[in-house]
Amino acid sequence: MEYRKLGDLEVSVIGYGAWGIGGAPFWNTEGDKMSIDSIKKSFDLGINFFDTAPVYGFGHSEELIGKALKPVREKVILATKCGLRWGKKSLSSLRKDASRKSILEEIDQSLNRLNTDWIDLYQVHWPDVETSQQETMETLLEIQEQGKIRHIGVSNYSAAQIKECLQYAKIISLQPEYSLLAREIEKETVPLCIENGMGIVAYSPLSSGVLTGKYDKDTKFKDWRSKGIIGTFTGEGFVENISKVDQLKEIAQQEGKTCGQTAINWVLRQPGLATALVGVKNAAQMKENIKAIGWQPSNENCEKIDKIFAPTG
Repeated sequence: MEYRKLGDLEVSVIGYGAWGIGGAPFWNTEGDKMSIDSIKKSFDLGINFFDTAPVYGFGHSEELIGKALKPVREKVILATKCGLRWGKKSLSSLRKDASRKSILEEIDQSLNRLNTDWIDLYQVHWPDVETSQQETMETLLEIQEQGKIRHIGVSNYSAAQIKECLQYAKIISLQPEYSLLAREIEKETVPLCIENGMGIVAYSPLSSGVLTGKYDKDTKFKDWRSKGIIGTFTGEGFVENISKVDQLKEIAQQEGKTCGQTAINWVLRQPGLATALVGVKNAAQMKENIKAIGWQPSNENCEKIDKIFAPTG
């Protein structure tokens, strides 16, 4: 395993993304035992960065992470989030709330579910435009001073929003969607993060499965991917993406790697990247994913990949 600096933390370059193990209403799982086995196996493989959020399975993901990692708590870095609340356990009930009142409630709930006294990286999940950045950041500083969190991060924030937050608090990370099919952050946000010593914690490096190469242009998703929340999983844009993935498959085959390993490897080679969060359903998938580490395609194939997936606009 390779490790990189994230603030004063040393994190594995592949992190465990715990969205999937939360289960409904976002994903199907192979059961809690398989999920816990995948967490433990990831730790055995050298992964020390585990990222979750309250909204993943409405608390279930945090509980599984807490249960699986309790025996090795001192050896792992736990990252979770705040600022997304819900009423009924449904997608339609989700709302952004990064107010002081909400954060003070959420931190204690997360500590309880994770079965820990502190969280290493506490991130605002989505920017809440109804609450001032000053209120959000000052509240995070307050719980940091109490020892409940070690470091502050943000997720899905624009460059402008990050700049405003930096007026009030030290932020060590940005967690954005980042993959060969989602490169919007490269123009403004990545340079800003590098300039301010913030590490990129990339989520969806496989574009929620599309970059594994297991789907085709006729695939119709019946889960959240059909709802236009993030990513492109329907229409002409999806068909275009599948065409690009088909070309990536050919390159991966030349390199003796899978399509997914080649896609993760690309993310790991990008400036400012601290760790790429990979979601799995079982231990075998993580064993495959870590083969993305420690190599890079030939110069010719690197150029081909950059040309195929070059950002437009």
